[in-house]
Amino acid sequence: MTAPAKRREPSSHELPAPPRPARPPSRVRLPTGGFRARDGAPRRALNPRWLIAMALLGVTAFALSQLSSAPPLGSSLPAEDEILAYHIETERDLVIKVPAEIDAVEVTTWGSVKADACDSARRYPYGFVAAFVNERGEEVARHAIDLESRVSCDPDRPLGEGEYAARLAGGGGAVTDPRSTLLITHDVLPQGGQVRLRAKPTVGSDGAGVPSELTILSRLEGRYQRSEASRAVYEQSLDAEERRQLGLRVSALGFADLPEPARKELLRGWARRLEAGGREGLDYEMSRLLLRRFRMPYPRAEGRGASEFVIGERRAAALNFRGPLSLDIEGPPGRTVRVADGASSSASVALGPLGRATVRLLREDIRTVVIDGVGPDFGVRFGASEAQAVQQIGEIVHPAMPSPAAAGGPGAAPEAAAEPSAPSAPAAAPAEAAPARLQTPPDVRIVRYLALDPSDPVIARMAPGQELLGLLIRAEIDATGGANQGDAKVVARWGPGPSERAELAVTLPRSRFEWWNEGADASEPRLAILRPPAGVERIEITGDARTRLRLRTIEPGVNETLYRLPYRVTLAEDETWRYAPFDVSTWTDVRAFNLDELERKERFSDLREQVRIERAGEGARSDAYRPERVLIPEHAPVRRRLLMPAWQSAGEPSPGDAWTPLLVAKDVRVDGEGARAGRLSVIYRAARASLGKEVAVRVDGEVALREPIVALSGSLRVTAPAGARRVEIEGLGESGVAYTDAPPAKGGAIVRRRDVFELTRGRPMTYRFEQAAGETLHLVLFVVTPGENADYRIRYRIEGATPASREAAFFRRVTIPDGVLAGRGGDLTRATLWEAATDKRGTDGVGRGVIRLGDDLAPGERAVRLSLLGPQAGDTGEPAKAVWVGAVLVGQKAPGRDDGPRLWVEDDP
Repeated sequence: MTAPAKRREPSSHELPAPPRPARPPSRVRLPTGGFRARDGAPRRALNPRWLIAMALLGVTAFALSQLSSAPPLGSSLPAEDEILAYHIETERDLVIKVPAEIDAVEVTTWGSVKADACDSARRYPYGFVAAFVNERGEEVARHAIDLESRVSCDPDRPLGEGEYAARLAGGGGAVTDPRSTLLITHDVLPQGGQVRLRAKPTVGSDGAGVPSELTILSRLEGRYQRSEASRAVYEQSLDAEERRQLGLRVSALGFADLPEPARKELLRGWARRLEAGGREGLDYEMSRLLLRRFRMPYPRAEGRGASEFVIGERRAAALNFRGPLSLDIEGPPGRTVRVADGASSSASVALGPLGRATVRLLREDIRTVVIDGVGPDFGVRFGASEAQAVQQIGEIVHPAMPSPAAAGGPGAAPEAAAEPSAPSAPAAAPAEAAPARLQTPPDVRIVRYLALDPSDPVIARMAPGQELLGLLIRAEIDATGGANQGDAKVVARWGPGPSERAELAVTLPRSRFEWWNEGADASEPRLAILRPPAGVERIEITGDARTRLRLRTIEPGVNETLYRLPYRVTLAEDETWRYAPFDVSTWTDVRAFNLDELERKERFSDLREQVRIERAGEGARSDAYRPERVLIPEHAPVRRRLLMPAWQSAGEPSPGDAWTPLLVAKDVRVDGEGARAGRLSVIYRAARASLGKEVAVRVDGEVALREPIVALSGSLRVTAPAGARRVEIEGLGESGVAYTDAPPAKGGAIVRRRDVFELTRGRPMTYRFEQAAGETLHLVLFVVTPGENADYRIRYRIEGATPASREAAFFRRVTIPDGVLAGRGGDLTRATLWEAATDKRGTDGVGRGVIRLGDDLAPGERAVRLSLLGPQAGDTGEPAKAVWVGAVLVGQKAPGRDDGPRLWVEDDP
């Protein structure tokens, strides 16, 4: 209905209009269509079609007025589906008749909650009891189902507007995301019967039952079975979109990529709605639900809609970007923040009197920007222009930055930031008043850990065939004490005997990026693995009260982790994601056997994790930096040098295997001490047309060295004063290239060199090294497909690698002694084989594989044998007939002196 028009009152600056004179009662002549009424007054003839139209409109209006539950008009999006949902209540059973023809009942539930605002972080636990009654009225089985859900909604809009997963058609409160439960009936109700559903009461913090403020809504479907002939016909009738939707229900693979048994199982059953017994309003209640496919990322990004993030000396923020941008930082006036762009050293930037600074981040590559503060903790906001906000990587919603007037003190007006204290740090620039600026909050995820107790165990149930139990352990550190580490103690027991137990006590460093909901600091994690004896079904885990853990196990048949988009991006060779969500993972979380009891006792803590990029070997992956050792295969196969593109930040220590390209004049930093003090080494490759001419090296515009070009490749040694110097190479020709061992003075592109060796199908490759007791090693292989991106398959075998029995102790890494590394050159990067007989650069594809050698192995010599495999059935192209492999052993220092990659040899290809 249209609201009545409001009467417009005259303002103080307006005079009321004079009253309109009343219409005199005299007769007014109107134009007519030629007809007159009996009294002589002219009247228009009424078209019969208008009578029919008015009657239809009246009927429609009357029908709409009877729909009391019609969805309210507003800014919410239209529903994609609409269902009638049954209420599952605590006071009476919802009775569902189960035909004998079905083998299962699928119960999809939602929770209708009383909420005034959107909070997707809040969890709503609920449950119901399913009683199975056979055709004779006898209860033959009873199952208690416990579930937990949350509300998917837009935190930047009022509840009831914008996106949603589910919504009551009549409004009133919020509705949680759906949860599906499959009740198998063919064993307990072979002749059919009934399933009676009743809601479990909500349990309060004191353990007593309290009236529930959550109403369970349900849709019930029976699963019928198709015959083989019917299944085949049904499969032929599906179009491409229907097949895709079917496949998404069970796998990240497409329907055509599912194995045949999985496809048959997916098509064998079909669902039909089941009706409740009795009468509506007397035996059960129903509500109309509006559904959409919207889901908030889970665990959700903490930064969604958050106005501030706390940083300080002990706490840092991590933001992931894929290119240059100008980053706004707003906080308390006068405070100092420190910004580290990737692996570079941090720059100090002061927030001026109005509490704002803008820092220009210049790197082109994918990296994490780490921001902390000087002094006690304080709140800050991060933002960027609307065009640059898309540079942030992650499942982030970017709300608008608060306006200067609304922000009050911090960010009250744009102002220029102070210059960074370090000359090599990101450049600070005046903040411009841009109307469209968006927040770029950190990508924070909420993960639940269980709290240990010395006397009340967490019980882990071992599934049939499960050989290993993983414990992801963290410690709670008192933030008020200033401690930088915490002790964690775990005891696992699977029997009463003294040997039927394993114990672990570790000291874990404090994390700068993670913290517990309760405000305490969190330690870095430690993964401990237990291999119990065969036949063990339950393991009781106790420990120190400040120890937290998650139970995990290895996902069968999964040998790699595949990150979810948009985190599936190419990182540097020595970098990895921490806490990024994934589609497929080698480890999966498992539920504690007594989880319901632990949650009733509030034996859990929620951890805030920041998704970020770190170098392999840092953080939770080791207690200290793990060195790299270059391995040389046996029997000296053909060797080449590989130049892989990389990036070095300003102020970052230069790795020993790095070179700076000199395609154009470049500012580089000459060392003032050490083996390379006061000198530059330059290697080059000249164009054939330059043979017989001269190559010259200019330092700060002056010719420092000039030599004739007598070979296509060579090296030059130049003396140069320490400090930043501008270096230029002349005379190499249009296709010539040159590199120097000095790092770029202001940061920039570099190459890292590795020795790679030829691996063919007829000539396997073997690496030998020692592994000490308790060592966890990674053998990282860089696989090069020359001249192109091509598939490769390499079989590896760790000879004699029989996992030792570790039943009475924890260990950290599981060894898979035999497997296949399948990949594609170019997935990691495109690089250059220096000795290749071609002038083309950057055309060689590089992939990477990892062979893990865990501490479950007995100490001794390891022999890792590599064999290049031929094409596999179903390959779309011919795999490479020869690849080049470079191996780096991570986790072990080389015996004696280790020079890293071999020195350059200036020979012609």
